[in-house]
Amino acid sequence: MLLSDLHLGVTDHDPRYPGKVLTGFLRREVLAASGPQQHVAFVGDTFELAGCSGDGSVARLDSIRARHPGTFQALEECAARGVQLHFVCGNHDVELARPSVAARLAALLSPAEPARVQVHPWFLHVPRVLVAEHGHQHHALHRIPDILRAAVNGTDGLDLPPLAAWNADQSRSRLGRAGAVAQACLASERAERRVREPAYAELLQAESFRLGLDGVAVRDLARLSRFRTVSALPAAATRMALAAAGRSAAGGKAPAAAVRVARTLEAHGSGVAWYLSGHTHRALESSLGACAARYVNTGTWCSDVRGRGPDQSDRRVFPYAVVDVAPDGGTSGGLRYWRPDAG
Repeated sequence: MLLSDLHLGVTDHDPRYPGKVLTGFLRREVLAASGPQQHVAFVGDTFELAGCSGDGSVARLDSIRARHPGTFQALEECAARGVQLHFVCGNHDVELARPSVAARLAALLSPAEPARVQVHPWFLHVPRVLVAEHGHQHHALHRIPDILRAAVNGTDGLDLPPLAAWNADQSRSRLGRAGAVAQACLASERAERRVREPAYAELLQAESFRLGLDGVAVRDLARLSRFRTVSALPAAATRMALAAAGRSAAGGKAPAAAVRVARTLEAHGSGVAWYLSGHTHRALESSLGACAARYVNTGTWCSDVRGRGPDQSDRRVFPYAVVDVAPDGGTSGGLRYWRPDAG
């Protein structure tokens, strides 16, 4: 099972109460199920950790646990029952990739077997079956080009992406915030150049071993959605203008980046049956054109729903994805919606 964008923080004011709903979901759909080993993957923005240092992220995680004790207890019960828990980092919880934070999460959820809790700084890959990433790496204003540096000790100084820089200090004047965005754009351009340097190539090679994916494929995926100021800012302005007019550039089709990812994997002989992401808060299932993979966006469990599915009109509907693997390697599944009050 895969779900995303719970945005669990140190408060519990979201009207949809995603933490409480997740507790029921885990107990009824995961703990009550039988069969082969289960995996539950959170495809980014599970926690609100943005802007924290390493020590601050650990403290924030502890505070989130104190605010959502039932949620963490249910996750701990899942791990104790042999369920593998995966946490893919999103733009709101990239700090999970820091070794100290990942270790703390594992200690909270599976103290007896920390390996039951896996943090994926970039994406989750199951050969021939699926790739799941949050999706912010393909959104220029959220993109962190050298994202793998987040999983290296001593990298609290990672540059903020442009949109995070705009929101970092809302007490500043608009001119001051615009200046921070300009600096962030320059930093993102520099980071894109670092992605092509030998030091980052070593990180990519290590990640390819961890993912079980060809090193050249990993390199090409890392360069797939390059940040360019000259195109990022006009694109953002267009989206803002459409939103102000009550329109949206997003439709019922998979994003172009999803097609590019699927094509890149297929070009390297590493095609998968499913490509999943979150980030946009728009739950969606669709084809990927001529690609063999099928696309699912896992939407959001918070109140900021932007899709056109049933979760838009009914707060008691929560999207998630299922991918089942048969003994012969075939897969089935797709987008599902869960209701806490269903019989």
